[in-house]
Amino acid sequence: MHVQARVVDERGVVLARVDFLFDQGVIGEFDGRVKYSSHLRPGETSADVVFREKLREDALREAGWIVIRWTWAVLAHPDRLIQRIRRALDEAHRQQRPSRLWVPAA
Repeated sequence: MHVQARVVDERGVVLARVDFLFDQGVIGEFDGRVKYSSHLRPGETSADVVFREKLREDALREAGWIVIRWTWAVLAHPDRLIQRIRRALDEAHRQQRPSRLWVPAA
């Protein structure tokens, strides 16, 4: 597992920096409320941030990644998080997608 890895497309363009990256083709993202209020750009609403995050996730999925998310509520029950990660890893194994590109955190 890698933390804060940068996912790139086939041209080397960075699609996103992700919270957790599993070599098997799974990305894990932690969602807290602060994420959607602290990333506001001038004139933006929280809805704009959520929409931008959705587009980012769409790009990751189109690049072949499986994206899973969790919140503090899930972290309160580690067994649920482990189960969610295992399901995603199993799905990635079944799909046997081509190699995905990423760069370790600097």
